[in-house]
Amino acid sequence: MAKITLFAAIDIGSSQLSMKIFQLSKESGITVIDSCQSNLSIGKEAYNTGKISYELTNEICSCLESFKRVMNEYGVTEYICYATSAVREAENSEYIRDQILIRTGLKMGIVSNEEEIFLHHKALALNMKKFDDIIAGGALIIDVSAGGAQISSYEGSELKFSQDLPLGSMRMIEIMSGVNNSTIEFSELVKKHINNMLDLYKGNVFTDPSYESVIITGSQSDNIRSALGVKKDMIKAEKFEELYNEIVESGFYEFGDKYGFTYEDSRRIMASLLLYIPFIKGKKLYMPSVEFTDGICVEYAEKTKFTHTKHIFTNDILSSAMYYAGRYNINKAHAQKTMEYCSEIFKALSKKFGLSKYDELILKVAAIYADTGMYIDINDICRHSYNIKISSKLLGLSNRENDMIAYVLLFKNGINKETEEYRYLSKSRRLRISKLSSILSIATALDCEYRQNIKSIRVALKNDELTITATADNDITMEQWQFSESARFFEEVFGIKAVLKRS
Repeated sequence: MAKITLFAAIDIGSSQLSMKIFQLSKESGITVIDSCQSNLSIGKEAYNTGKISYELTNEICSCLESFKRVMNEYGVTEYICYATSAVREAENSEYIRDQILIRTGLKMGIVSNEEEIFLHHKALALNMKKFDDIIAGGALIIDVSAGGAQISSYEGSELKFSQDLPLGSMRMIEIMSGVNNSTIEFSELVKKHINNMLDLYKGNVFTDPSYESVIITGSQSDNIRSALGVKKDMIKAEKFEELYNEIVESGFYEFGDKYGFTYEDSRRIMASLLLYIPFIKGKKLYMPSVEFTDGICVEYAEKTKFTHTKHIFTNDILSSAMYYAGRYNINKAHAQKTMEYCSEIFKALSKKFGLSKYDELILKVAAIYADTGMYIDINDICRHSYNIKISSKLLGLSNRENDMIAYVLLFKNGINKETEEYRYLSKSRRLRISKLSSILSIATALDCEYRQNIKSIRVALKNDELTITATADNDITMEQWQFSESARFFEEVFGIKAVLKRS
């Protein structure tokens, strides 16, 4: 009989709490069997005051307790509960997390912005049958939540960049909360604020991305679909402009009465439309009905090997890393070769030394970023690469994972171990970082001249010796010398010898 698991995905968002209960199996994939929502303006309070009050925390806990009762009715034991921007930005977020655990018994995770958007992308891949075909032709994914907006660019199926903008629909309304002008004047102020921010970010990030399509998601997307009477994913771009003009001309109250929205909903719809419109003219426009909880479920399914989407999201992280590292003039051929060498060495070591797929991803991204520090100064490259990585985030990685990559760069070849950063790490984390750093060190040595003199390698672990057999047409004396230098740190960390041979 096919194995079936019931799973609950809980989203503590800026404007509502929601839960979906899914049934997962390898045969039938992912099926939604129940869902529930509760409107709660956490963002309005958090963005205004910087904190979440005791009273609001009680409401959150009460809502979660009702969700838990539904979970118990279905017999659900597997769940993930994530909070997004409103809780993430609250000064007392850790207190809220603790109170939720004590009151409800539910463990709440707080996802970074990069993790949150990546889960939205996974939700798209789950719900859009043509997702891979759409991004193959180049696409922007624009997600406007209550707290912020994220614009991601795919070119030829590869994720290039993803930029967070502080332009969420609720956040903008709260910024303008003191404005009591007419709908027309209010909309013009919001439009001006948005355009100023977009001009600033376009100049630094959006260097004419090539895209045929735009995929739109966000906290107001279902309301926009409802107002437009759209049931399919594809929408005509001009409909957005028409809907925006209708809001301005009729006013928030009249517009809300017509479509069954509150005054606040009408304002947030307008703010969302103003963010979408600059990017959609002349493009194929898609607005699928997806929710953050869908992405949470895909993440769980991937980790438990029940099912997954066709799209390989790990590749998105790597292609995005190559794009951002490329802005520091790295040698991409060298970075690609180093990443390949890291992967081959890692595979030989992973089982015996307890390294995971997660570690391999960390190592590959580190290989891409290893030379970014040269853009700053050729002296102390590891320190400069660390500073670049610690201050830049990648879509799909948590803050902890991002820091891990930075540490791998900092301690490459065993240097900087006397620094403050090293002393404050736990022993277990130091060990894991040292293992990855030492692999990166010997992999980098195999292309130390940046000429790809070594065409391919075979790696074998036998009798406590790691043997790397290199195939090369050119002289590799420099690679052999550099390898022997890097191997000292590797041997110190792993307790085995590393030997480079030429076939």
